[in-house]
Amino acid sequence: MGKNRDRISIIAAILTAASSSGACKTRIMYHANLNFSLLEKYLAVAIDSGFIQVEGTKYKLTESGQEFLKSYTNFEKRFNRAQKLVEDLISERERLTQSFIKTVRSQ
Repeated sequence: MGKNRDRISIIAAILTAASSSGACKTRIMYHANLNFSLLEKYLAVAIDSGFIQVEGTKYKLTESGQEFLKSYTNFEKRFNRAQKLVEDLISERERLTQSFIKTVRSQ
């Protein structure tokens, strides 16, 4: 992966894993790519926040968890588009700079 994830993206990964019809801890752990101690930590946060409810051995999204996950997913899509745009602008600026340098050198 390369970069460490922030807390909100870890919570979103946990919510995604539990979003279908609920999931056990093991499924969430593998889907969210967490070790057991981190799963315990962030699962507790998700439960305390009211995003997940425990039903027997399954963890299921609450209505507020679904709303949060939807909002986060929309944000992530917009953020990734904006990040791609910034990267494209940086590349374009670099091409313009190189073009300018070639023009100045040829004079």
